[in-house]
Amino acid sequence: MALVLRPELDDEHQAAVLTRYRQVIERHGGSVEEPNVWGKRRLAYEIKDQQEGIYVFVPFSAESTANAELDRLLRIDENVLRHMVVIRPRPNPPKPTPMPEAGPRAEGVRGGPVPAGERQSPGLPVRRSEIQAAQAVQPEEGEPAEVAEEPEAAPSPEEQAPAQE
Repeated sequence: MALVLRPELDDEHQAAVLTRYRQVIERHGGSVEEPNVWGKRRLAYEIKDQQEGIYVFVPFSAESTANAELDRLLRIDENVLRHMVVIRPRPNPPKPTPMPEAGPRAEGVRGGPVPAGERQSPGLPVRRSEIQAAQAVQPEEGEPAEVAEEPEAAPSPEEQAPAQE
């Protein structure tokens, strides 16, 4: 929760305001951490005829009913110029990832083990058609590699034009 309090409040009144809201949070089953008082700062714009305010940040955790009650009480408190209750999402626990299975995915195209530098990342499926296509393209040991024939060059414009006599 972020609060901007009236600048004329002394330390005792600030503590009284914070104690009041601490009790509201604890009454709703929450817990309050130590408030972070930034002190008196100049406001970006005038609020209720004030050009300065005391900034206080109070981290807490509580049920949602506490948020509604805090909002209601902070709106009617004359010592509070502005307030904001920020709800931080709870972090989701990391999901365990299953270990990849050893099997056809860990083997190479020809059925042998894959060198470490060429190993696929786990979990990526290999389609049978991709393996067959790779086998068809790779020449067997001892066989010369097939060389694709170069297409014939297109005739130049001079060759295409009929000879004029």
